[in-house]
Amino acid sequence: MSRLAGLTLLLGLAGCGGSAPPPIPLNPVRFLLLNDVYDADTIAGGRGGLARVATVRNRLAAQGPVVFVLAGDVLSPSVLSKYYRGRQMIEAFNTAKLDYATLGNHEFDLELDTLKARIAASKFRWISSNCTLAAGSPIPMVLPWDTLRISGHKVGLFGLTLQGSYRPEVRCADPDSAASRVVETLSTEGADLIVGITHQGVQADRDLLVREPRIDLILGGHEHVALDSTVSGRHVVKADANAESAQFVTLWGGKGSWRQAVGRVPIDAGLPADTAVARVVTEWQDSLQRRLGPERTVGRTVAPIDPDASLSRRRESMLGDLVSDAIRAGTGADIALLNSGTLRLDEIIPAGPVTNHHLEAILPFPDQTRIVTFSMTGAQLRRVLEHSVSSRVWGTGGFLQVSGLSFRFDPARPSGNRLLGDIRRDGGGVLNPTASVRVAIGAYSACDSGDGYQIPEAAPACAQRESAPRAADLLIRYIADSLDGRIETPKGSRVQQAGNTNPG
Repeated sequence: MSRLAGLTLLLGLAGCGGSAPPPIPLNPVRFLLLNDVYDADTIAGGRGGLARVATVRNRLAAQGPVVFVLAGDVLSPSVLSKYYRGRQMIEAFNTAKLDYATLGNHEFDLELDTLKARIAASKFRWISSNCTLAAGSPIPMVLPWDTLRISGHKVGLFGLTLQGSYRPEVRCADPDSAASRVVETLSTEGADLIVGITHQGVQADRDLLVREPRIDLILGGHEHVALDSTVSGRHVVKADANAESAQFVTLWGGKGSWRQAVGRVPIDAGLPADTAVARVVTEWQDSLQRRLGPERTVGRTVAPIDPDASLSRRRESMLGDLVSDAIRAGTGADIALLNSGTLRLDEIIPAGPVTNHHLEAILPFPDQTRIVTFSMTGAQLRRVLEHSVSSRVWGTGGFLQVSGLSFRFDPARPSGNRLLGDIRRDGGGVLNPTASVRVAIGAYSACDSGDGYQIPEAAPACAQRESAPRAADLLIRYIADSLDGRIETPKGSRVQQAGNTNPG
């Protein structure tokens, strides 16, 4: 079957189904992939929706076997998960008849006991070849690998998660070393086809295919953007986040001679919703509405608020300025810092009304965005800012949005020596190394060593983190009270990159 024929089959899935679908190859192995699904409901513009994906899955299953796979990041973060800790996603994917999932980095946002409970409640199988409990024993009910028979072929599956600063109760070993071991095991088990379900960057996936010629296909996540990349005819595929698309992969042939066709399936209003999944999604949304109360306008934004993470993780952003200003005002601190990864939004908020539900969605983490306040010297603050722009952190969610100060940095310089000149206070005065300032920062960075931060000065405040204010509450109050409901782009430049003519 050619790529065109495969895509024709996919387009037929979205139609009314009046005519017979194109023929499929003899004894195919077929996969339907999602990744990075934080909300089971449709998102802005009517895109996505797990109930529509379930319709695609059911239509494919009516034609023959299909393995429905989720490549990580499902239990967190979202507004619903802030309150229900991923229960809603497990119920929705159980109803949608998911077959396999691997662990994404955000699965480890949950406390270990909660994560175990969600895995235990899953009707699908979790698979991870490199993530275990800290002592090396398996996470309960998580398989290191699995095999299954599809259309007469023995298919071997394994799972990988990128390494990170996770909770101390868990450990994710080097993905490449784990892959080498598990591929050898699956080959010994006689697998005709070896497929990785991964949650890591696309370059890491491509490098893995180069090193491991026995891997036939990688179904991946973590990127949030649909892609299809090939290495010697073997594909790495990823879907758009939040089920804006799925990827459908068909393989046929046999060991050593697999052929592959890949097609992106847009998930939009052209697909009807599966009623069983739609009912589950609606029930959870109704529960959230009751918890948050009626949606009400908090203010109006003059300019669109763009949540583009690729921007806010490298430079100052409008959203970062707004939230860090709210934290500084609400805590009375001299300086506010907030890791960019805390800020989550799936679509641009257009100029116009901003509601309390919008603002809750911007800050979906439950406890990591409680704000602790404590004293630091200028020298200690400089150490924290140096980490923010280090090669390890700059460009990731650990990059800090700031309020009450400004600084310049040069990413071409060695890490630890990237800040240029003085740190300046709001208003332009120099922050001396020995000066003491009150700093407000999210508990994830200050208390959990998130993104590799080490801030021992925060320890007394972290002991009281459960009573610390939520960033979302500070933001709502700031917009209503301090800004009189009018959101504008804050003036001035706080973070300037050397050689960059744009602010920040």
